Amino acid sequence: MSEPCSKRINPKQREFFNERAEIWDTITTHDAEKVAYIVSLLGLKGDERIMDVGTGTGVMIPFYEEKLTSGSILAVDYSEKMIEVAKKKFPEQEHPVVFQVADIYNLQLKPEFDLIVCYSCFPHFPNQPLAVSHLATGLKAGGKLVVAHSASRDHINNVHVEAGKVVSTDFLPPMAELVAMMTAAGLQPVFQRDDEEYYVTIAFRP
Repeated sequence: MSEPCSKRINPKQREFFNERAEIWDTITTHDAEKVAYIVSLLGLKGDERIMDVGTGTGVMIPFYEEKLTSGSILAVDYSEKMIEVAKKKFPEQEHPVVFQVADIYNLQLKPEFDLIVCYSCFPHFPNQPLAVSHLATGLKAGGKLVVAHSASRDHINNVHVEAGKVVSTDFLPPMAELVAMMTAAGLQPVFQRDDEEYYVTIAFRP
């Protein structure tokens, strides 16, 4: 039996990330080569409007910035402390990014994004099918929704089990379930990688 893709909202989840924001970059690591590989899959041309969902301390921002010429980034997280740390690392006046503290389920979206990326955050969405369908409404025609981790599904799920009660049921779904969510949201899946190194799927809005 697979883990449930929808669960009750955990009111302590935001607190969990707020408490760890200042030390997050010392207690979590992201292999730069693997993150760069994920970004290489996105086919960035340089002028994209990107939403970085669950931006945390801004792990993805320098990787996008390397590829952008005239594009921009909206970096969203519901943890205000994570956003505070990210702003210190990447001041808005010096980088092509605007930060927003928001729960994705409450975001008022219109089809303006070329790319919406959920890197290393998807397990924490309490209703994953709703997250996919809602984020899909923010895509332009041809825009891509990406769910990505630079580790295997089993590894990510085990990390959450061991991280404490608050996130112990925050799981990545089997790839087939995620693909089904994207299809149900009117997206067309075009790439999946689900192995010992990565968990990545990409779908576009026709």
